[in-house]
Amino acid sequence: MSSSRFSPWFLLLLAALCFVGAYLSNHYRLATSVLMRTEARQIQALVRQAERTAGEEADELAADIQRGEVSFERLLQGATYPTFVFRDLRLLYWSDHTMRPEMENAAQPFREKLVDMKFGRFLALRRQAGPYVILTYVPLEKNYGISNRYLREGATQALFRGLNLRVVPNDVSGRLPRLYSAKGAYLFSLESVQANPTTGKYVPAALLLLGIILYLAGWLLLARRLFAARRPLRGAAAVLLPLVALRAVLLYWGLPFSFIELPLFDPRVYAASAISPSLGDLILNALVMVVVAVYGLRLFRRYGVLRRIGQLQRDPARVALGTVAVLSFYGLLITLYQFYASTFTNSQLNLDITQSIQVSTFKLLLLLAIVLHTGGYLLALYLLTQCFVAILRPATKSVAVLMLAGSMLVFLPLGLLLSQPYITLLGLTLGFFLILRLTGLRPLAAVVPYQLYLLVFLMVALSAAIGGLALYMHFNRQLIQNKQKLASNLLVDNDLQGEFLLTERTREMANDPFIKARITGPFGNQDLVRQKIEKYYLRDYFDKYETSVRFFDGAGLPLGSSASEALPAVENRLLRNAVPTDQPRLFLLHDGATFSTRRYVTFVPVRAPSGARATIVLELALKKLTTYSLVPELLVDEKFFQPGLGPELSYAGFEQDRPVYSEGDFDYVNNLNHQALHDPRLYTTGLSLAGMHHLGVRGPQERVVVVTTPRYSFTSWLANFSFLFLLHTFFWLLCVVAYMVLRGKYPRMLRTNFSTKIQLFLNVGILIPLLVVSVATASQVTASYKRDLLRTYERRGKAVQDNLLKNTALLADSTNRTQLTEAAANVASLTETDLNLYDGQGQLLVSSQPLIFESGLLSPLMNPQALKALAERSQPRILLSERAGTLSFNALYLPLRAVTAAGTSVVGYVGIPFFDSEKELDTKLIELVDTILNIFTVMFISFLALTFLASRYLTAPLKLLTEKLKHTTLTGQNEMLTYESSDEIGLLVREYNTMLRKLEESK
Repeated sequence: MSSSRFSPWFLLLLAALCFVGAYLSNHYRLATSVLMRTEARQIQALVRQAERTAGEEADELAADIQRGEVSFERLLQGATYPTFVFRDLRLLYWSDHTMRPEMENAAQPFREKLVDMKFGRFLALRRQAGPYVILTYVPLEKNYGISNRYLREGATQALFRGLNLRVVPNDVSGRLPRLYSAKGAYLFSLESVQANPTTGKYVPAALLLLGIILYLAGWLLLARRLFAARRPLRGAAAVLLPLVALRAVLLYWGLPFSFIELPLFDPRVYAASAISPSLGDLILNALVMVVVAVYGLRLFRRYGVLRRIGQLQRDPARVALGTVAVLSFYGLLITLYQFYASTFTNSQLNLDITQSIQVSTFKLLLLLAIVLHTGGYLLALYLLTQCFVAILRPATKSVAVLMLAGSMLVFLPLGLLLSQPYITLLGLTLGFFLILRLTGLRPLAAVVPYQLYLLVFLMVALSAAIGGLALYMHFNRQLIQNKQKLASNLLVDNDLQGEFLLTERTREMANDPFIKARITGPFGNQDLVRQKIEKYYLRDYFDKYETSVRFFDGAGLPLGSSASEALPAVENRLLRNAVPTDQPRLFLLHDGATFSTRRYVTFVPVRAPSGARATIVLELALKKLTTYSLVPELLVDEKFFQPGLGPELSYAGFEQDRPVYSEGDFDYVNNLNHQALHDPRLYTTGLSLAGMHHLGVRGPQERVVVVTTPRYSFTSWLANFSFLFLLHTFFWLLCVVAYMVLRGKYPRMLRTNFSTKIQLFLNVGILIPLLVVSVATASQVTASYKRDLLRTYERRGKAVQDNLLKNTALLADSTNRTQLTEAAANVASLTETDLNLYDGQGQLLVSSQPLIFESGLLSPLMNPQALKALAERSQPRILLSERAGTLSFNALYLPLRAVTAAGTSVVGYVGIPFFDSEKELDTKLIELVDTILNIFTVMFISFLALTFLASRYLTAPLKLLTEKLKHTTLTGQNEMLTYESSDEIGLLVREYNTMLRKLEESK
């Protein structure tokens, strides 16, 4: 049914009723408990299904066990959820290495129950199969306890499917919905994290959406009638004013986020200002802007603005109008630049193509908002361009070209040299109008269609250049901030907050009953004490420090360690160059290299109720930034993490202009001269020398830290320009083609003049081969990168394996774990890798990064895929893809074989996680994508210019012939054409001249 059959006022009335209904349904919602029980029934069905699936798989596994066919390969084939097989409380097989089962669950007689572990809650199902026990864990919630780019705070509900619910182990009140097993046993209860009933979530949002649709339809119908009645101004007002009013109301009331917390409208993803508090609001603003621009274009044409401008005869008026058009154009470019800058600054998403090529839904939506916003600006710029072209006179072309060229050559280089965006924008504005004046492009499709296409491409290129400039300025600001933060951390000796927190934690350690009993008791276990100190007392803030924990008895002798150094000798060695802090028994260590690290030592006396004494010695050293490991960033909460500045980061410390410490590949002694340290620019915007950017930060006692990274090059700007140019070009081309096809106007695309056909065919003929070559090149180079990375991993793995085989005796000695840990740390440092050592059964012995396992990112169990390949199939090595949080990485596993009297046997395994593998591949792919984008865009723009010149050259004789034909007369004198060529046009000219001779002869 056509909407024209409805009265616009009737549609507006329905819209008002929908708005009222949305308010009432949100205000008078159903009780939370009523709808919580509805959601609980959905969860109950999911739990029953998971229980049934796990039970069937456990039965099949039990049958295989009875037949003696159990193996890692069999377990991996038929396990939906993490499954573990025990015999006599000894773990034999497992299907998942991201969690470790609790041993008491294997010993307790139960069928199913809720298990509350340190890093989450699981539904555990137990199945007895003779002497074997099968444990299956269905994940309900998992928490890491820290938040960074790879790990986010909060639970990952495997069964909740987006419902805002929380597991309650024991509901004594009985008011919460209860979930039961298939046998009727109580499992757990559910609690709503936030008000989330259907009437308070979906119904108000649905009514609001329906009301908005009816509201817009009513005003659009009214505007259509006003336009039909030749009242365009009122018609445009009937659309724009209600639309702006609706947008203001949505912003004021925070809709629709106040009804339903859609991720699209979540301010944590993007929040720029009061009018753009979320990514969804940014898209809505962009749509409003496009609508305003479209109606502005309609009014511009309806009222014949260009005709009125063309009627101006006085030169001062034309000059004034031209000046206003240019200045308005410049003002719009400033606004567009500010939009780009705000978008890049306030978004959590990285849109710099030289730093990230990852694709996500939010990133695509943000790009959509950018394209729509830019489209609105381009329409406004197009109108100003039409006004400028309308006042042009051929007689003033030479003067205008000289003025525009001279001004552009002053402002554009000056702005780039001083890194002043607004001066650069003025130079770009003058350059745009210079090109417009030189080429004679006219923005009227009815006159010369291909000129309009070229003008649109030129304006898109201008907007892409502004976006690239905004990204460049944003990168520089962020770079300076990160460098200043890093340098400040290196210059500050004391971590006052850390000193206070460490003193509080050591006081708690000294009073911990577990530590007192284990460290001073007759059956003490120092390894357990060390684990508790590192896991519970030195977490969170202290994750950015590397820690060393040692124990000494009352006589000062070491406990649980092969070291022979007594406590007095340790104190004498450490406190020789130590400085007392404001906290008791806490010292700051100086080793001569004042910039190398921040080190603390503290002595914690422990006294048991029995009177026995012991001392805990804690050493903390600030972790260094390394280019081969992401572990510090992976383990540390982002609010405590030092900023990363890329793999080519270098920094150095200077005292009295002399370099005393440096990290990284840059040679500060030979490549940074003495005068640079006295250049004021080094400490403000930084110095760019030989392709590197240096920023200095002054500290006390004439100390300076200089941080160095590669400079943001022209090719980086060109890559961002290319990306934005192609994004805008292909998006709007697709929109135009879709509009022409849907409206049935696609035949017009083929019925155009000869010049436009030449342009289109040449561009298409160039574009398709470019796409094919780009895709083929990208595929080949990507495969080559992956092969190179694989060979690199294998070489590093071989080096680790050879070094560890020299210490195979330590793998079999379970009592000498300290020496094994030291050996693993030495090998990891020597080969610049992180490594994990497993025993012959696949259980962790030591790791160079134990916090990975203590944080729950990985369990101390070897990947079962690796055990299947190495232990059951006897493969020499295997490279697997694994995950820690959202970080994907490659891990290489190799067996450690030792020669014994019985022959060669596997005494253990080494796992080498390449946490930076995804980052390395992304870096190479970014370079490849940037290169392809740059080549593609440069060639595309070059061929656009060449086809423009070619079309002019090829059609010039036709234009000449057309002019002569217009003046051909049967009675007067006709002039012959001169065209020296034997091509088709030459043949046409000769035939024309022959016709003229015959005409003259017949007179």
